This record gives sequence, structure tokens and C-alpha cells, in this order.
Amino acid sequence: MKIELDIGTVIIDIPSPKLGYLTDAFFEIQKLILKHFFQNVILIFAEYYMTLVKKPFTCDKCGNNKHFKWKTKHGKLTQLTLFGRVELKQLQVQCKHCNHKMYILRKLLSVLPRKRIPYETVKRLGLIGALTSFRIASKITGMFGWQIDKMTVWRSLQKLASTIEFGLDINESASGEADGTGIPTIGVKKRGRELKVFVQHKKGGGVRIANLSIGNYDSGWDKLFNPLLNTMKKFNQFLLITDGDTSILDSIKDKVIYYFKGAYGIFLISSNIIYGKMA
Repeated sequence: MKIELDIGTVIIDIPSPKLGYLTDAFFEIQKLILKHFFQNVILIFAEYYMTLVKKPFTCDKCGNNKHFKWKTKHGKLTQLTLFGRVELKQLQVQCKHCNHKMYILRKLLSVLPRKRIPYETVKRLGLIGALTSFRIASKITGMFGWQIDKMTVWRSLQKLASTIEFGLDINESASGEADGTGIPTIGVKKRGRELKVFVQHKKGGGVRIANLSIGNYDSGWDKLFNPLLNTMKKFNQFLLITDGDTSILDSIKDKVIYYFKGAYGIFLISSNIIYGKMA
């Protein structure tokens, strides 16, 4: 759908043409344009959908998706955090079957009720929070005119992390690598523990993380492999590359029938290749 928008006249106060003043003014205009853009585009789509026989939304009470009438196009404000906090007017319709009234703005945006931060924003903030400290992440967003506090970044990272699912992909290569990262962990009771990682090779090149675990430098590999064994058996044969750490072999020796081949130049020096059918 092609949409023509008229944002009207914007009045701004700029003390001088210095770059800093111009940049700050542009950031302020951004906020006004974003709110106007979202509100008008959503309304245009909503009015179009109301002309359709079958609507892209259903009544929350009776399930009707055909017969509705407008109640208001300028309802109460709802807050969303997109690139910053934006207040949008709710759009309300009424079902002609059961007379149930409902707001459709969030339905059209595919944003869950009572969720201030959409998942798309959660992903962006979570990525920033994963790459730097939360305080610096907050500063980074502030550099672009949208001040978001560090706790919002932290919560976004937690939500994003909770959606991550590890595992082997049966459609990718039947090979992978396991190794200890040597990266010490924070917040554990005992010292001498590291982050362990198992990656699966992708057919098109590169790798994907199949699992992560935390354990002692010379043990704890069973926690890394055990959740993946059932899927690994579906491959019939699986090639595992290690750096020769015997503790890795000890954790799977009763699960895999394996034999060793010598070191290969395409892998790290003195690498061991474990190859065999699942027991």
C-alpha cells in the first residue's frame, strides 16, 4: 500500500547553525515525525481493513472477524518504547454480533497488551546490552536522541536471553566442535570454572551454537553433551572435533563408539577427531 503523508509545519528553536545545535534539533524533530508517522499509517491501514469483508483481527469475546463498527479513532493514549517513549491514540471498534468493544491498535502493530516495549525493540536493546555494559548501552541510545535507562536495557537482555533455545539442527552438518573458552564466570560459588561451548557446523559455512554450559576446567562436559544426545543419534554418525582434552572424551565414552585419526592441518595442531556411530 502506497501512503501519502503530510506532516504539517514543524516549528523549532535553533540558537545558531553549529553542528551540535542542528543535531539536537533533528533528534527532537525525529520524535515528532515518528509519532505522527505511526499514528497516521496505522489509522490508514485500520480504515482500509474496516472496508474488507474479512478483517485481519477477531472479536476477543465471540470470535467474529467480519462485522464491526467504529467507536473512536482518537481513544486514550497508550505508551510504547520504540526508539524512545511514544504515545499513540488507541483505535476502538465494536463487534456487531456481541457488542463487545475492543482496542485494535496493538493488534495491528502485533504488540501484546500491556507490553510497553515491543519485541522488536527488545531485540535491539538486548543486542546492545550483550555487547557492552548496561550503563554504556544507555549512553549509546542517548547519543541518538532517545534516552533509555540502563535497567530497561538489562530487562530487554533478560527477555531476549529467555527466548534463546539451544540444540542440534538435524538439517545442518553432522559435525561440530567442543571446547572450553577459558573465560572465567562471575557469580559462581567456586573459582576455576569456565564457559564451555559446543558448536555445530552449518552446511553453508560458519557455525551455530548448539549448547553452552558452565563447569570446572577439567570436568562438567556431560552437562554440555547430555541434552543433545537424542538429537545426535538421529544423524547416525557425528563428527566431533576437539583439541585433545581427555576430559571431553571421558564425558561421552559410554555414549559413543569412537576411534581416533591423526592430526589434520585443516584443524588446530594436535586436534583429535572423534568419529563413530552412536551407541
